[in-house]
Amino acid sequence: MSHNIKRGITIYSWQRQVEAKQLTWDDCIRAAVKMGCTGIELLGQLYFRYCPEPLKEDIDSWNEMMWKYGTKTIAHDFFVDMTMYNHRRLTIREGVDIVRRHAEFCKQLNIPIMRIGGTVPAELFRQSVPILEDLGVKMGLEIHSGSSSFCLPAVEDIINVIRQIGSKYIGIVPDMSMFCKELSARSINSAIDSGLDEKWVMEIAEMYKSVDNVEFRKFCNDGLEKSTDDATRKFLASIRRTEYYDPKILLEHMDYIVHCHGKFYEMTDDNEEATIDYPGIIAALKEGNYDGYISAEYEGAPINNDIFEPFRRYQKMLDKYLGEYPDANYPEYPNCRPAPQRKGSSFMGPSQNMRAGSPFKNHYDAEGNCTGVEIIVSNPYYRGVPLSLFEDARVKIDDKEYGPESMHVAIDGEVFKFEDMCDVTLHYWNKGYDATLIVDIPGGLEVGKEYMVTACVTIRAYYMREGISAVAGNTAFVFPEGDKVVLEA
Repeated sequence: MSHNIKRGITIYSWQRQVEAKQLTWDDCIRAAVKMGCTGIELLGQLYFRYCPEPLKEDIDSWNEMMWKYGTKTIAHDFFVDMTMYNHRRLTIREGVDIVRRHAEFCKQLNIPIMRIGGTVPAELFRQSVPILEDLGVKMGLEIHSGSSSFCLPAVEDIINVIRQIGSKYIGIVPDMSMFCKELSARSINSAIDSGLDEKWVMEIAEMYKSVDNVEFRKFCNDGLEKSTDDATRKFLASIRRTEYYDPKILLEHMDYIVHCHGKFYEMTDDNEEATIDYPGIIAALKEGNYDGYISAEYEGAPINNDIFEPFRRYQKMLDKYLGEYPDANYPEYPNCRPAPQRKGSSFMGPSQNMRAGSPFKNHYDAEGNCTGVEIIVSNPYYRGVPLSLFEDARVKIDDKEYGPESMHVAIDGEVFKFEDMCDVTLHYWNKGYDATLIVDIPGGLEVGKEYMVTACVTIRAYYMREGISAVAGNTAFVFPEGDKVVLEA
């Protein structure tokens, strides 16, 4: 069967390697083209320092890279943080204004589609249509297992608005995570290795195949609320977003699919995705005459210590179902090792830790008085966040703990009291950039002395706090492993 399905890759998949300086974005684009993928999906806050108000020099450098490799930017990923303020939700008009700013960003870079993640009010889609039509930019809601699933009433409300309005500028972006036939071997093996009863784990794996998505999620959420065992909670939290829909559901929504996310987790040695029903997915897209990109998005581990190997296998799988895709014959892949991940780093726990090797030193005010100590944390979260989304900050120096009431935060040349950041929405802390925690300790600490220091910041990621993820949204703060550091002058 002939088709017009094209292939792309999202730069999100390689953000950890770029942050760890094991790859550059140029390396990533070169590797994508080597695999035959000329469509690049952008998450603007990974590359542009002030997205969605980018600097011209950043626009020029991105466009130069696209020109260099003959690629084009096919989509931009963004979020409307409905919990941007700690004390209230955004109004619809405030949310629409965020849509406008990102649509104008896309217009500047000639990006035809933007994917909005998480869940937002249906009215936001309705009121965004005139802006999107005026700028000529399409917006699609990502339909993702868990946080923006077909089974959520808020998602159905948005789909109804899309049907009613009938504008080609609003639609959906299916993410292939919602077509998992079974629980992943990685989740199962990890649970057993953690000491959980193998028979119980396998019973849950079999149950997944026999119940619907809502019932399975309820089972996991109930278990999370009742269990006090860390291993059990970790296992249930890792699987509760897993979903399976018959891929033919894509045919029901084909008229307003604007883009597709080719999510994959585990690629086998014979180039098949171990859990996701890709044969069914591709058959449905071909039957529905889908005319657009499948953008590869990987959320798994490197294979044979190589982060590009899963993508090579994924493209070979697509060759099987779509037909051979030409190799661009660019130079060999850059060498890449897995990016390190510090203990304690996760969505549900502290996600910003003290930057390894960063200076730990006394802080002095404008009059030269020593008023505390400085500790640098780096933002490894995959997108930039406004300062209003700071949830918490903690520092532990030897046995003494300090909370947000005892510190200031310096970001991008400005210093804030922690409590004053609650309404700072246009000042972003971007991925890969540093923030300095200034802990108030009058007179500072002894220079040259070694201290055991732990520092981390927790942010409020709204799509992990609403909908089906709310049950794990308020986890207790746990300090990650500390570092022995000497206080500098």
